Amino acid sequence: AGFDGLVISSPRGVPVLVARRSFSDELLRRVGRGADLWFQCVEGGRGSRVLLRTSCVPSLSKSPRECMEFAADLAAHFGGGARGGDDAVEVMYTDSRRVAKRGSRVGQLKPKKRLGTVWARPGRVADAAREAQEDQGWL
Repeated sequence: AGFDGLVISSPRGVPVLVARRSFSDELLRRVGRGADLWFQCVEGGRGSRVLLRTSCVPSLSKSPRECMEFAADLAAHFGGGARGGDDAVEVMYTDSRRVAKRGSRVGQLKPKKRLGTVWARPGRVADAAREAQEDQGWL
């Protein structure tokens, strides 16, 4: 089975993959490469995982801050933060090498393995998320 999540372009054209809540994180883990970053909400670690595919843009050696904020906003939006309106939500991120690879925690990002956190605002991406959901058949 292929990826059935959302694919949204960041402000700099970097693809962002958003997994469905019920989707196994294993496929996202398999497509993630060295420069790609994983995002998930800190509180509870629930909700969709988001993968910023910087490796798909050869001219970038690392993820631009605006793309990281966009991906974090999507993680907050699809991780339940959208219920809080535009309140800040703490989102942690790490590279693909630090994501659980086996067992029941495949695709889980452990807080001690994170590279950092971003305070996300899910309201900033609400329109882009809704448009992508409509275009890609989620709604």
